[in-house]
Amino acid sequence: MDTTSPRSFSLTELLGSVRRCLEHSFPAHYWVRAEVSDLRRGGVQAHGYLELLEKGQRGEVVARVRATIWASTYNEIERSFQRSGVGQLSSGMSILALVGVVYHEQYGLSLNIIDIDPRYSLGEIARLRLETIARLRKEGLYDLNKELSLPTPLQRLAIISSPSAAGYGDFIRQLYDNAFGVVFYTALFQAQMQGEHTTDSVISALGRVLEQEEHFDAVVIIRGGGAVSELRAFDDYRLCEVCAQFPLPIISGIGHERDESVLDLIANRSLKTPTAVAAFLIESQASLLGELQELQKALPQLLQTLSLGRGQMLHTLMARLRIAPQRLFEQEQRRNTNLYSKLLVSAKGFLHEARHVLARDTQRIPSALRYRLREEKYSLEQSIAPLSPALNHVREREETRLAHYEQSIRLAHPDTILRRGFSIISSQGKILTSASAITPESPLELRFHDGTVMATATGRK
Repeated sequence: MDTTSPRSFSLTELLGSVRRCLEHSFPAHYWVRAEVSDLRRGGVQAHGYLELLEKGQRGEVVARVRATIWASTYNEIERSFQRSGVGQLSSGMSILALVGVVYHEQYGLSLNIIDIDPRYSLGEIARLRLETIARLRKEGLYDLNKELSLPTPLQRLAIISSPSAAGYGDFIRQLYDNAFGVVFYTALFQAQMQGEHTTDSVISALGRVLEQEEHFDAVVIIRGGGAVSELRAFDDYRLCEVCAQFPLPIISGIGHERDESVLDLIANRSLKTPTAVAAFLIESQASLLGELQELQKALPQLLQTLSLGRGQMLHTLMARLRIAPQRLFEQEQRRNTNLYSKLLVSAKGFLHEARHVLARDTQRIPSALRYRLREEKYSLEQSIAPLSPALNHVREREETRLAHYEQSIRLAHPDTILRRGFSIISSQGKILTSASAITPESPLELRFHDGTVMATATGRK
């Protein structure tokens, strides 16, 4: 038996060997495609700490690794993103990152992010946007909200926005301080308008609006300006699906001058900024108000014209009314005369036809009666014919039964029974059927088939 102890390593030695192996195996940097998750900045120097994820076709996480962005690199990446119009790096964003593989004995495997290509993130945003549009078109949802008619007047508005957004404040001030004095009634349904929870927050606000649908004419979704990456929530299929099928018209003012979100494309009306939405609402109601004012100005003249026309029409009607009764009376007289003449002709024709029918039917009655009697006689003969055999059969059956009864009665007759050797015992005129009915010295009468014998009982056994 080998008693030599196996070679052993300390944990530091083993993990150090793993680190050196990885450093020799991955000496270069690599471009990696992944999704950002749990991004945060911490520490005195505000380094970036995050996770990189890869998801499968059903959205499940199939790979995950920790990553770090040193503060100087993070600042450079932010400047690059701002110049490209992507906006801030945020959780949920798809990136193409230049990374180095790092292994530490205490903290394990991680990636050190050296650079991020903003063009890839812009391309992913555009790709997801096109996928959402194609899916909405395929499912017949793209134009649903556009088919709704904007109510007139358009005054009761459900606003979905963040109360702290500058765009919301500008919108409300412009709406209520309009120069035309148009009145609006608004209700704010608060929602997060940027960040990774924007989609769920806006969908929740739409659900709350739907609970009070009858109180509103339209839904207004507004936010301030922002980077392209901040529009991702408004390209999300779930949010656009809800908006496309919403029963109230949706007016969007997402606040992005350069690009249109998918929500802008499927909304009933889309304007670039919240203030543009306010201007549209004010102008539409001011136009309606102007039409009403013009009608109000024209109303006195219209009423005067209508009054003059009505007066002339009344004079004409009064003139016609004087001669109308005479004409109507004459017309009714002519109509009554025509009706009387038609009635006489119709009555004579009806009587003539009735006499003709009566004479014809009278001639037909004797022959019809003879035919009916023949039919009834034949029917009676047909009914009686089967009765004779049946009666004969019944008579024979009853005669046989009576003969059987007669035979049975004859066999049961007392004389017949006596001839067989039996006798009938009686006492004092009463037939005895039991020995217990006989007492000593009882007079007995014994009847046989050929005579009667008188006897006296001497005892009983």
